[in-house]
Amino acid sequence: MRFLPSIRRIMIGGIAGAMILTGCSALSMAETVIRMDVDSAHLVKLSGEPSTVVLSNPLYADATIQGDRLVLIGKNTGRTNVIVLDLDGNQLANFTVKVQRNENQVVSIYRAGRRSSLQCEPFCDDVLSVNDDAALFKEQMEQITGKSGISSTGNTPQ
Repeated sequence: MRFLPSIRRIMIGGIAGAMILTGCSALSMAETVIRMDVDSAHLVKLSGEPSTVVLSNPLYADATIQGDRLVLIGKNTGRTNVIVLDLDGNQLANFTVKVQRNENQVVSIYRAGRRSSLQCEPFCDDVLSVNDDAALFKEQMEQITGKSGISSTGNTPQ
C-alpha cells in the first residue's frame, strides 16, 4: 500500500501532460462557471490563440478576442454557454457564464406593481435595468441617448 502516493502522482502528471499535449486549458477541462455582474467585464486567459467564440445566448453576455485572452461583458441577468475554438477548430475553452445584478448597491422600489431600480454608491441614481417599469425605462433610455449624443458631437439640443 506504500506505492499508492506514487501512483497518484503519476496519474496527476498524466492528466497534466494530456492537457499540454491536446492544447486544452484548465478552463476547458473542468465544469467551470464564471459569475459576473451586469455591466461588468471579466478577462479569461486561454492556452492558445482563439479564432472563434460561440455564445449560446448573446442576450446575457458578449465576448471579444484580444490576443490569447477573451474579454467577457455581462449584459443582462441570465446564463449563457461559451465555447472558444482555435484556427484549427480545436476547443480551447467551454464554460458557463452566469450574469447577475450587483445586489450590493442596487435598490429596487415597487410602486403599484411597477419596479424602478436605483444604483446607490453612496448617492442613489436611477439606473437602466431590464424588467423595470416600461415608461420609466423608455424615459431613462432617451435621456442617456441624448446625453451620449451631446458628449460625442458637442451640440446641445435646441
